[in-house]
Amino acid sequence: MFYENWLQTGSPEVDISHCPSLKENITTDCLVIGGGVTGLHAALRLILSGKEVVLLEKSIVGGSSSGQSAGFLTPESEEDFQKLIQRYGKEKAKEINGIPIQGVDLILNNIRDNNLNCDLRKQGSLYFSSKTSHNATILEEAEVREENGLPFQLLNKAQLKKVHPGNGYLKGLKYPGSYGINSFAYCQEMKKLLLAKGVKIYEDSEVQTLERSTAKTHLGSVAAKDILVCIDKMKTEFHEDFSKKYYHIQTYVAVSEPLSSEEMKSMFPAEELMCWDTRWDYIHYRPVTGNRIIIGGSSPWTAYLPYHHHSPRVISSFIRKLKTAFPAIKDVEFNSYWSGMIDVTKDLIPIVDYDKNNKSIQYAMGCAGLNWAAYCGDYMARRIVDPATNDLSEFLGANRGFWVSDTIQKILGKRISFLINHVYELLRG
Repeated sequence: MFYENWLQTGSPEVDISHCPSLKENITTDCLVIGGGVTGLHAALRLILSGKEVVLLEKSIVGGSSSGQSAGFLTPESEEDFQKLIQRYGKEKAKEINGIPIQGVDLILNNIRDNNLNCDLRKQGSLYFSSKTSHNATILEEAEVREENGLPFQLLNKAQLKKVHPGNGYLKGLKYPGSYGINSFAYCQEMKKLLLAKGVKIYEDSEVQTLERSTAKTHLGSVAAKDILVCIDKMKTEFHEDFSKKYYHIQTYVAVSEPLSSEEMKSMFPAEELMCWDTRWDYIHYRPVTGNRIIIGGSSPWTAYLPYHHHSPRVISSFIRKLKTAFPAIKDVEFNSYWSGMIDVTKDLIPIVDYDKNNKSIQYAMGCAGLNWAAYCGDYMARRIVDPATNDLSEFLGANRGFWVSDTIQKILGKRISFLINHVYELLRG
């Protein structure tokens, strides 16, 4: 396998255009820092509301986490609905569970309204168990969905065989409302849309310092009334307090060569699905353009490493498991793979909040999931253009309570603190 992001180098949907770097000192109404899905949706809401908007990106739009994603758009959080109920209670859990649904709608409507070319595919979600001990997880989630009027089908082993006949798959939960996209193509299409609407975009323009109302790059600066910071891997030098609020989970993605129709039908005899299992180091996969399969996941051995781990060992083990489950694809090659670090918070719910010392600056971070990223960017912008926007600080505030507090984090360090808090969130309930 070659180490390359196929979404950028091999996908037929991608038509890359480049914007110049910032080489002057300018002013604007609103400055968006970061050209991932969060920043792009913030810029879109602002420009549609009549604001003058500048967007700065350190490399190319979609060049970081957003453009490395396997492109799952699912109407749910990283947390199961049951755990959201345990944490917030039923009514508030419904409110926060509605956020990723709204995020999916934002992306879908944007693609359809503006005819964006990004391999949009309607693909139902399939959550399944491959261990008897994990069947209870499927049953619990089905029970919660039934209690709260959410659509689903609970599949036994025989029923599962009809829609996804993998060896060793025991019980499944299938539900609608999910889609797949080419995430990098989406970002590039969004860039063209924003440029056409009048947003000034500067690439290769990393913000080095942010002082009051001015962001400075190597060759220029932008002064703005409102600044929306939508970056990942934030350095301490950029903002000492907010940089403590995120860590990352390292994931891996690979894409196959084209499958024959028979090989694809051996996996998806009835319809295309996006699939993942109940294990902590879950594997997720789905069909993409050209009759290929994209597969991804993480490993407990590499998830929290402080550096990029580029070895194909982890993703190769996922591919072997997939081929064991579906012998018909045993000779299919997976030609490209890549790794990425997805920013997360301690409870896996994003942070969107104001700088406590400067209310003209907002920060968004830990937006794991394209739907969450789209919603958070739109939410930041709405708080500028519409004072009546519903305040979600209880869920998204930077200073909400975490099991491992910031005080304890000073002793344990960021990596250990986030690991412990994620294990706690996994085990609670």
